[in-house]
Amino acid sequence: MTTHAKLTVPSSPPPHVAAGLVRDFDVFDMNAIDGDIHKTWHQFHDGPDIFYTPRNGGHWVFTRAEDIQEAYRNYDLFSSQIVSIPYVNTGFRFAPAEYDPPELSDYRNALAPAFSPKALRNYEQIVSDLSANLIEGFIADGECEFQEAVAQRLPIAVFLGMMGFPMEDAAMLLPLVEDQTRSPDPAQVQSSMDAMIAYLSEKLDDRRRTPRDDLATKVIDSTIQGRPATEQEVFSMCINLMFAGLDTVVAELGFSMRFLATHPEHQRQLADDPSLIPEAVEELLRYHGVTNLARMVRNDMQFKGIEMRAGDPVLLSTTLFGLDDRQFPDPMTIDFHRENKAHMIFGSGPHRCLGSHLARLELRTFLEHWFARIPEFQIKAGEKVIAESGKNNAMLYLPLSWRRN
Repeated sequence: MTTHAKLTVPSSPPPHVAAGLVRDFDVFDMNAIDGDIHKTWHQFHDGPDIFYTPRNGGHWVFTRAEDIQEAYRNYDLFSSQIVSIPYVNTGFRFAPAEYDPPELSDYRNALAPAFSPKALRNYEQIVSDLSANLIEGFIADGECEFQEAVAQRLPIAVFLGMMGFPMEDAAMLLPLVEDQTRSPDPAQVQSSMDAMIAYLSEKLDDRRRTPRDDLATKVIDSTIQGRPATEQEVFSMCINLMFAGLDTVVAELGFSMRFLATHPEHQRQLADDPSLIPEAVEELLRYHGVTNLARMVRNDMQFKGIEMRAGDPVLLSTTLFGLDDRQFPDPMTIDFHRENKAHMIFGSGPHRCLGSHLARLELRTFLEHWFARIPEFQIKAGEKVIAESGKNNAMLYLPLSWRRN
């Protein structure tokens, strides 16, 4: 588990921010309530719909679903030139994450074929076998620390397999991704980015010398605007894939299993009727927002009566979207039969996540294998789970136990 120093020193709000809109909020310093970081996020629905915090360089926070969705979809008002808070200039732009239309389409088109439902059918058996093998490896123990035993292995093994990178690289890559998504220290973020750049550069150089039938080679061979992708563009797309493949599903697996471990009635629903699992996945995604991405105000404007200036960062939490009581009746109750299970885990608008089908496949398949083998489980007696927020929310420690056969 990585420990990050809290370096989010507040700055002075800029002159255009009204004093009544300022709130001392730090996305890197939120304490989970009863092990549930999403309960902590939900508290911000009790305040103003939009507020400004001087932490992490200063930024706006949208708390309501309609505003979060508007910012994701309306790139004329909110640009993707900034996608994280605090913003760290790495010297290049992540593609497609940090591009707006029309340039965005070229990068998405280059990557989309690898993530189509048809292409992902090739991974159904792989994900199934990985899920079964992981569970069989510890089921006789009657307990496991879930993040280390499963969450940090299954999606990463799938991603590394797609890219054609060695499985043993996961141990080195995980701490770097942790720094990128949950460290408030720009120096630490830059250091981890430098290490990821060095790693990926070596892998891509090897693929150029020796092409293979893998995603890394396909990205190298891709075209942008009808011409071969440049080395910089290839690198940018691949490092974007690394972030997407090495964190979001890791977190979502942990959050879902923490909830199920503390709600026996929901366990029984899935054990008794596995056909409910796809619907359960959508409801678990709705409640357990992971990403806390950002956008940048493109031009000076009034938004919902609030003065915003060009360059202002805006934090858009998928958790706040999914727990908004104006969008979802009784949002803090997880109901697998809920009619409206809309969520923003995979974004919205032109930046909707290309890997959403793969993420759902991993979550659904794992739960099917788990409940076929371990229909009843709980948090290990005497232990507490650990969760935290950041650029992405994360489950850091999840000790589970069950009756041995």
